[in-house]
Amino acid sequence: MQEYSIHRSQRRCQQTDRAFAPGESYYSVVLVRGSELIRMDFARDVWNGPPEGTVGWWLSRMPTKAPGKPTPAPAAVLLKTLETLLEDPSKQALAYLLALILVRRRILVERNSGIEESDESPSTHPFLHLTHNATNRDFDIAICEPTPEQLDLLQAELTELLFCEA
Repeated sequence: MQEYSIHRSQRRCQQTDRAFAPGESYYSVVLVRGSELIRMDFARDVWNGPPEGTVGWWLSRMPTKAPGKPTPAPAAVLLKTLETLLEDPSKQALAYLLALILVRRRILVERNSGIEESDESPSTHPFLHLTHNATNRDFDIAICEPTPEQLDLLQAELTELLFCEA
């Protein structure tokens, strides 16, 4: 049995040189040219049947773009988001969780011994003291354990903050 090498689709119409859109149908043909087999692709709207010398032809469909993995938001965007969250007292739990993620990603690091009591009210609000070494920016994050009722909402908000469309 003899094997033949035929190149993949060029994703363009041979006749119009137009790129095929995702999900668009097109015809592919294999032609004999001298001692070689040549592949050509044609848009459906210009297809008039297989050209002379065609060995085979078929109808194909350009793949649609599959939803890819979400892209993590850049570190600078996440740090700016953290700053914004820290300004809003109602977003303390979200700021705390975002800070923990930034520590895990090694964007923020703990300074001193990590968790300390606040100077303002030592018995009520422990803080996490973090720094961003690249900018030498310090963050004091109130430790705010979310309630079970908050978890679903916080998870959805974090997902929206952490990822962006590619």
